[in-house]
Amino acid sequence: MSDLNGRIDAIADRIAGELVALRRQIHRRPELAFEETETAALVARELGKLDPGLRTGVGRTGVVGLIEGAQAGPTIGVRADMDALPIQEETGLPFASEVPGTSHACGHDAHTAIALGVARVVHELKGELKGRLKLFFQPAEETLAGAKAMLDDGALDNPRPDFVLGYHNWPALKAGTVGYLPGIVMASSDAFDITLKGKAGHGAHPHQGIDSLVGAAAFVSQLQSVVSREVAPMLPAVVTIGQLNAGTARNIIAALAAMKGSVRTLDAGVARQIEAAIRRMLDGIATSMRLKATMTWTRLAPVVSNDPRVLPRVVDAARSILGDANVSVLPGPSMGSEDFGWFMEAVPGAHLRIGSRIEGLDTAIHTSNYDCNDLAILTGVKAVARAVFGLAG
Repeated sequence: MSDLNGRIDAIADRIAGELVALRRQIHRRPELAFEETETAALVARELGKLDPGLRTGVGRTGVVGLIEGAQAGPTIGVRADMDALPIQEETGLPFASEVPGTSHACGHDAHTAIALGVARVVHELKGELKGRLKLFFQPAEETLAGAKAMLDDGALDNPRPDFVLGYHNWPALKAGTVGYLPGIVMASSDAFDITLKGKAGHGAHPHQGIDSLVGAAAFVSQLQSVVSREVAPMLPAVVTIGQLNAGTARNIIAALAAMKGSVRTLDAGVARQIEAAIRRMLDGIATSMRLKATMTWTRLAPVVSNDPRVLPRVVDAARSILGDANVSVLPGPSMGSEDFGWFMEAVPGAHLRIGSRIEGLDTAIHTSNYDCNDLAILTGVKAVARAVFGLAG
């Protein structure tokens, strides 16, 4: 095992500069959800140098690669997301985004580089691999739509992975380290869209109209009691109305109000309970205020939950190559969501956090000044590649 670790170390160290250059190339040309054509072409080109099985256009812009080991064994999946965010970059970096209003403010450029590095390492050591490595370069994680699109397009087929690994850079963690958490690590995400329909009228004669805006305001206010009064206090949940549009002028009773909201929980039963409560409240508002109400509910992503049969093997692999001091337990789950949960719902898997802190930089993912420490790429390659061999047995 120490000999394998040494060879993984040597290969990763040798290609680290190339991977950083690839990350910066991707960073300059960020692409939003389902628009990742340049990034997908780069991925296909880099994988093509290794002569793997290759499939493009999976889930519209996704790429799937397959590297066969020399010996029979399981199929290990590794997923990386590729998309960027609609955020204007304000880092001042020499390789900053060249696309106005779009940037890799979540570090998916680094995630893509890590997976390409894992492919390089495994390819060079495929004579010792029992089984095969299946790589998923996924679009549209930021909209929580890409994983489902890839799976619906048969990404898990031929061959189906026995295990699947995911990861995310994490600026709260020191670069060069890895974090993990047993059980649920990220929340589910559901989206709902509501329309309240009333009747327009003159602002001077409100009794002749039916005010959808007043109904929407009452609904948003009432919604605040769902978590505080209907969900058990020890069960985390967040209900958010992030958008409300109503009315056309200051002196016209609003005939139409439209709202967009989200629900995040760490328990599927709680999500169903919240949905039922929102529907009940919406029916009540519609009845009491003479409105017509419609709502659509969409399950965007399930929870990300580490499989107890997989996570210990992944953690042991990371510790063996990074050292015990550089692998730590996270303080708790995040209420953020990750559509990698769709992969983990279908296949036993594990999800790691890769430390990406840049000391002295006050930032966080999804902010205009975010930058990912390049050391996260090397750390991620070593930890994930070693986990592939650990799971392959």
